[in-house]
Amino acid sequence: MKYWIISLYFGFWIILCGFLNMETAIIGSLLCYFIFNFNKDMIIDEEQKGIINGKTIICAIQYFIILIKEIFKSNFHVAKIVLSPKMNISPQIITIDTKIKSHLYKTVLANSITLTPGTLTLLMEEDKLVIHCLQKENGEDLIQSDFEKILLKAEECVNG
Repeated sequence: MKYWIISLYFGFWIILCGFLNMETAIIGSLLCYFIFNFNKDMIIDEEQKGIINGKTIICAIQYFIILIKEIFKSNFHVAKIVLSPKMNISPQIITIDTKIKSHLYKTVLANSITLTPGTLTLLMEEDKLVIHCLQKENGEDLIQSDFEKILLKAEECVNG
């Protein structure tokens, strides 16, 4: 499991570099090893049972696709607001309840909300997220998004 994840990191390193020579291979290998050791507590639990399995990878791919879709949708929405002569904004702070138990997945949800233009996660407390929205519709879209459903499915895969 450890070597598979380091290899995955190394493949990503090669994609970012754009080419491979001895120098980038050595630097990349060292960086990937240190990054794995820094993050291994989030990837491998106490029993050395990996939280990365087929189901969680499928959930991660689904989540990434939905995140990209939401970012694009929000980008166009915010651009329309900013470029309109009236600048029709109605900032609001809303509270969303979440059923997610894992702190890691709550953080992923909060960061995803912050990544989508027009929204910003202000506070994450227990089962609640406090979010600033540029418009009321942004908050309604968040409540209806599939972010939480996929994260709950991934959490269920990890916890059994």
